[in-house]
Amino acid sequence: MINTYNESKLHETLKKIYALESNGMMEVKLDDTPWICDILDENGNVIEIQTSNLSALTEKAEYILETGRKLKIVHPISETKWIELYDSTGEVLHRKRSPKKAGIFDSLRGMTQICPLFLHENCELEILYCEITEMRRKTDSPSQNQSKTRRHLKEWVPLGKRLEKITRKERFCTKEDWEKLLPENLRKTDEEGTCPKFRACDLAKEITKEKGAKSARWAPLLIWIFVKMQILEITEIKGRSKIYELKTES
Repeated sequence: MINTYNESKLHETLKKIYALESNGMMEVKLDDTPWICDILDENGNVIEIQTSNLSALTEKAEYILETGRKLKIVHPISETKWIELYDSTGEVLHRKRSPKKAGIFDSLRGMTQICPLFLHENCELEILYCEITEMRRKTDSPSQNQSKTRRHLKEWVPLGKRLEKITRKERFCTKEDWEKLLPENLRKTDEEGTCPKFRACDLAKEITKEKGAKSARWAPLLIWIFVKMQILEITEIKGRSKIYELKTES
């Protein structure tokens, strides 16, 4: 049986894990603001669990960093996903493994607004690669989800996600951490210390070699984000192509 009213099980589970690890308090009001932080640790710093769009945290994150607090943003990614389908009484109809495998490139679209904050000295993004079960309830007819975002109706509605295990963690704190998302061929300097120059199509080609075509389709967005974060810079424009390289400290 399943509690069909629990739609934030993944968020709640991770919040409890990180509150225990940090000896922190959950659901604490941030000063005189309307915001509630997920966890306030024993040193007065903030941990936020964000299971979807990271940019939804932008205003809150800006305020937290302006106060001098440290901020850790925890973002789970379903590296392995199981699907559990339930009937209207809560009985399991079937459980199967999803062929979909997510990675950090799949989260780039949700970083477009918040990304400049990721290089703040007090900000850390922690990516959790997880095994997750997505729970669904079968419906008698094609149905809309609660947020009414479905373009095509389906014969099930989501019930939430359940954390099975955390397989590994990846932390992004510095410019060097983020640069590692670029293929080595495009960030390795030569003997004279010169960085390679490349176009968006070159980046897509190298990502395809390392991670496959699914990740490579995000190459233009990765470049856009890295330019906004001042990790990459445009060095020249040839025809309709922009040439990029890693931005060095002046």
